[in-house]
Amino acid sequence: MKRCFLLIAVLITVTACKKDKVIISPGLFGKWEMRLKMGSIAGFDSTFKAGNGRILQFKSDSTYLQYSKNRVVNRGTFHIRPSDFPSPGSKAISFDGSGYADVFILKGDSLQIGMDFDDGVETHYVKISD
Repeated sequence: MKRCFLLIAVLITVTACKKDKVIISPGLFGKWEMRLKMGSIAGFDSTFKAGNGRILQFKSDSTYLQYSKNRVVNRGTFHIRPSDFPSPGSKAISFDGSGYADVFILKGDSLQIGMDFDDGVETHYVKISD
């Protein structure tokens, strides 16, 4: 009887500890150019014209490249996970293994990372290539 109880407890524990897996939309992969940056402590918003060179490139192996004036200034890994903020079913993105994650909204050729509230920063991107 103790073995049966132990087996049931182990099975419940193992099945309850599954991580939520997020399937990354293939539409994410490619180059995205920043067009709007909102928020921060002073609350300044900045808009950027097409061709500004502020690019974020996502690759299918979960790596990214960040460009400024068309030169690579940062590279690393990204992870997308489920999030209940700002609403159930949302997604969040973290970079370089950080425990901190930003709101992540992908709609067609538009990408939003972060939210402009409580001194947060929100950036908007437009897809420029696959």
